[in-house]
Amino acid sequence: VKIDPGNTALLVLDLSGTRDAAKGPCNLKKVPSCIASLPSVEGMLSAARSSGVFVVYSLPISGDRGDIAPEIAPLPSDPVVKSGPDKFIGTDLGRLLAAKSIKKVIIVGTVAEGAVLDTAIDAILKEKLTVVIPVDGMSSASLYPEQYVAWDLTHAPFLAGKVILTQGNKIEF
Repeated sequence: VKIDPGNTALLVLDLSGTRDAAKGPCNLKKVPSCIASLPSVEGMLSAARSSGVFVVYSLPISGDRGDIAPEIAPLPSDPVVKSGPDKFIGTDLGRLLAAKSIKKVIIVGTVAEGAVLDTAIDAILKEKLTVVIPVDGMSSASLYPEQYVAWDLTHAPFLAGKVILTQGNKIEF
């Protein structure tokens, strides 16, 4: 997948809780595969930053910036939104993306059937964005939700054709 850094954003969703399970889902207790996805997310984040891609983080309601895994922690200038599963609801995510003329979002994160799915659907249906999902940057408590989200985003009415499934190392920043 070749992207244009000028109109693409990387959304890093709910990758908090590695040090304290009460602060987010990304830990060995709640979503072990999230920990396994961190090296891939770190690689994508590094490549995105190097090419000037706009990066936005999200947190569950109970988290804060310091709860995000240190190897992928936001820079002080990175916006961080807090909400439930759909990161557009109750946040300024839509406004942040519109202000940068974003046309495509790369979504990584956990819980796949929550934050990734709900945010991707809203990005497509309401924000009219193209969505890229690197499957090695998406995690859940078990494999089935990850598979379901990948299938649903590529087969559901109004979504099919607007989502690109890939792997992080196949994105050309």
